[in-house]
Amino acid sequence: MTTVITGTETFLASMTDPHQNVPATIVSVEGRRAELALQGESSLEEGALVQFQSPGTLYFGEIESKGQSGRARILIEHSVDLERAAAIRRLWNTENVLQTAR
Repeated sequence: MTTVITGTETFLASMTDPHQNVPATIVSVEGRRAELALQGESSLEEGALVQFQSPGTLYFGEIESKGQSGRARILIEHSVDLERAAAIRRLWNTENVLQTAR
């Protein structure tokens, strides 16, 4: 996985309601937990299924806790290494082109 740079600007977005997203800053990502500093009001509550992205990774998880300080702690359930996903897509496209040429 790509290293996450703390201080990265992102969006914490609801996976069930695309209209619910809030600008955030990644404070930390350690193991299966991440902490984000939310910028502004958010109707996302504990238990909400969310996603956020660092420059190289897309994370999916659940809001584990939300503090008075505007921070949210996320339990990460899944992550996608975007560079690896792009490499797989290139490979699939190359194989499809080769099969079509036969």
